[in-house]
Amino acid sequence: MPELPEVEVLRRELEPFLRGKRIVRVEIRDSRFGFPKEAAEGKTITGVRRLGKYLLFGLAEGGCLALHLGMTGKLLLVKANTPQKHERVDMLLSSGEHLLFCDTRRLGKIAFLQEEEELSEQLGLDPLSPAYTLENVRALLEGKRRLKDFLLDQRKICGIGNIYASEILFRARLHPERTLSSLSEAEKARLFVAIREVLEEAIQERGTTIRDFRRTLGEEGNFQHLLAVYGKSHCPSCGTPIVRKVIASRSTYFCPRCQPPEGKGEPLMQE
Repeated sequence: MPELPEVEVLRRELEPFLRGKRIVRVEIRDSRFGFPKEAAEGKTITGVRRLGKYLLFGLAEGGCLALHLGMTGKLLLVKANTPQKHERVDMLLSSGEHLLFCDTRRLGKIAFLQEEEELSEQLGLDPLSPAYTLENVRALLEGKRRLKDFLLDQRKICGIGNIYASEILFRARLHPERTLSSLSEAEKARLFVAIREVLEEAIQERGTTIRDFRRTLGEEGNFQHLLAVYGKSHCPSCGTPIVRKVIASRSTYFCPRCQPPEGKGEPLMQE
């Protein structure tokens, strides 16, 4: 599933191109992705924002289109007469290009919102927003929930999915089954830093392409070559075999030596 870095990469590529473009025509080719065409046709795009894993296309006439890529969604900018596999929605732009939403497994979604607050009120802190502070994160790290469950909860911190949860916990040297209440103040600070560091590094590498993610012109990301534990066999720091375990109903990867359950893992030193 595309996570915050992949969606942010798309936003940065799309925003300067789409700003000021008019949506001439909308073709919905799969009823699962239906939204009122009249809400978008003839409307001018004022900009593209991101909130967690959502892209928000602001419309000059009011409201916005909110798009979630699901597990296999892609947003592609193409010329006319260049059909793509699994097209679900086709938006013809005033510049002549088509913005295509393609989705193999059909788990993505597009909706028209009158106000962005309809979405933002359902989501937690965005790690790239000014509200992402150590104080605000510390306030969330209470209770008996496991770290992995917490990181995947979009109502707490939005944008993190399965791949980056494993990478973040390895960077912070924290076992995924540690409870929030067991964390020391130093460990909370490590987690806070690791979340932003890992996500920002992935953005700089244009995201992670393991199977489906593609940028707007079809290119792959590069961060898959820099993953430390996700899908790996041995720890890059100590050489210990990586453990794969289902936690929070998802495959989770961690180093049992660098991320011990009793919480004595050392911080990862950056070169």
